[in-house]
Amino acid sequence: MSLLSPAVFILPTLTGALLLHLVWPERKISLLFFKAFLGIGIGLGISSLLYFLYMLLFAGQHWFIFVQIAIVIGLLIAVVWVERKRGGLSLPRWNLTRAQNIFLGIALVIFVISLLSTISYLLRRKQGDWDAWMMYNRSALFVYRGQSNWVAASFSHQMDPIFHPDYPLLLAMNTAWGWQAVGSETPRIPMTQSALFAIACIGILVSALASTKSLGQAALGLIILWGTPTLVNEGAREMADLPLAFFILATGILIYFYVIHQKPALIALAGLTAGLAAWTKNEGSLFVVSAGIAIAVAFLFGNNPELATKQEKTVTSRLGGVVMKFRNSALPVLFRFVLGLAFPLAIVIGFKLFLAPPSDVLSSGPTRSIQQILELPRHLEILQFLGRELFYFGGWTSLIGILPILIIYLLLFRAPVNKEQRPAYIAGITMLAVQLLGDYGVYLITPYDLTWHLSYSIERIVLQVFPLIAFLILSATQIPENIFRSKPLNKDGN
Repeated sequence: MSLLSPAVFILPTLTGALLLHLVWPERKISLLFFKAFLGIGIGLGISSLLYFLYMLLFAGQHWFIFVQIAIVIGLLIAVVWVERKRGGLSLPRWNLTRAQNIFLGIALVIFVISLLSTISYLLRRKQGDWDAWMMYNRSALFVYRGQSNWVAASFSHQMDPIFHPDYPLLLAMNTAWGWQAVGSETPRIPMTQSALFAIACIGILVSALASTKSLGQAALGLIILWGTPTLVNEGAREMADLPLAFFILATGILIYFYVIHQKPALIALAGLTAGLAAWTKNEGSLFVVSAGIAIAVAFLFGNNPELATKQEKTVTSRLGGVVMKFRNSALPVLFRFVLGLAFPLAIVIGFKLFLAPPSDVLSSGPTRSIQQILELPRHLEILQFLGRELFYFGGWTSLIGILPILIIYLLLFRAPVNKEQRPAYIAGITMLAVQLLGDYGVYLITPYDLTWHLSYSIERIVLQVFPLIAFLILSATQIPENIFRSKPLNKDGN
């Protein structure tokens, strides 16, 4: 049983990785690693969506595992068919500098310590923390035990709203089909899923930085992310905040890669990861809006070389120019984003409209919500909590958190940003701004005691966006190899 539980997730992981390689057949070694780690989260997301549909259509029947096997076989055949005429994979030869050896050594030590810490926490608290066993694992139990009656059990309007029966089901559905596959309610299934998202989150950050920056910068990313106690602890709590952070980070990186590589499939994949964020937690639905606004803003006001010639058209007014520019640059990218978003978002909308009870956050009603929005002390309290969390976030020391340190690092070692890359940074910053503004608005209208709500959740709100902040800062700074040597590295790393 101990080995069978982790083995259950091999199929969705393969599904995600093979699908990614099929739609984006890039063979650079660092990007292959990126696709492998990204495939973990996308595979888990897709398997959850499919099992949700399966339970709606075939509740009480136990052959979902064969659906997954068939999907993996089909994708494997397709990948082999596409790859059969391509040459062998050439591995890069790295001549590691002293700085790279030092940073990679430190990163390895931190990785091992953090991984052991995660395993220790999981073994000590196998059912996860409160949100895990009262929301996600509780929903999984209703699905696994209820079978043909799982809908009535899971979404009863008589359930106390504090248990959030309106929460999306990515984690719960994966836990339920995992239990079905192994034949018991073993806590190792949600434990494994939580650990996989933690590893995948750090994996996509490190491999993305290795591809776009350097090995030293990738090692620095690992040190920062998995050297942050708050994030390491969250990776073992079996809750949805780190999976949501994974999908937010993945969306930002995919947009960044689209700007660099100009592959339309990357924006569609960004839409998919944004949609899976909405299937992970309610804040993910806000992120869909944030990502859509970010793409529109970035490719309307950013310099996109692919579309530069189209923007040189004569227009009769400034408004006409903006409209023309939107049609020629932002609209095509938004269209591809929506294509990738369509499937998961359709499931989320259907779930919210026809199954889930109303969200407790909206239970104050319009009159009371407007009154709360107009209360100045509420604004001041939210700003105070948010400012303090941003300053001390991470659990490093009681004096300063990781975010101010990253800002100082950016100011000291900022690297020039090419005009071609500006849309990526505009998109990332816009996503972060809109997401935090949306969370700010939720706190304004919350029906709960504001101080309690802020104290209980503000750290996790910052955690959801922290990996993307770290990626954007490390992408905009000089690499350690150049900082710690007098002669900058060339393109070959020498």
